[in-house]
Amino acid sequence: MRYWLGVSGVDPYNVHDHFLQFTNAIGSTRTRTSFMRLLWLLGVWVIWNERNHRLFNNDQNSMLDLMEKVKCNSLWWLKANNVTFPLGSQRWWSDPLMCLGFD
Repeated sequence: MRYWLGVSGVDPYNVHDHFLQFTNAIGSTRTRTSFMRLLWLLGVWVIWNERNHRLFNNDQNSMLDLMEKVKCNSLWWLKANNVTFPLGSQRWWSDPLMCLGFD
C-alpha cells in the first residue's frame, strides 16, 4: 500500500508501532490520519479475509489481487461517506493522495 500511496517506511515488528507509523506517514493532520487509518484497517481486513479464504476454501489470491481489493474497497468506503473526486475515480488507482487533495 505504501508503494501505491508513494510513501516509504520500514515495517516495525510490533503491530501497534506499524499502525502508528503508517497512520502518520503522510502527515499528522486529522484528515490525513483518518484516511491512513481507514487504509490500514482496510488492509488488515483484506488480509484477514484472504487468510480465511485460504484456510476454508484452499485457494489463494495474488498480492496484486489483494491490492486491487484495497483500492476498490477504499474507493467504495469513501464514496459511502459522500467523498467526491474532482479528477474522477479512475485517478484513484494511480494517485489517491492527489484525489483527496493531499500534496
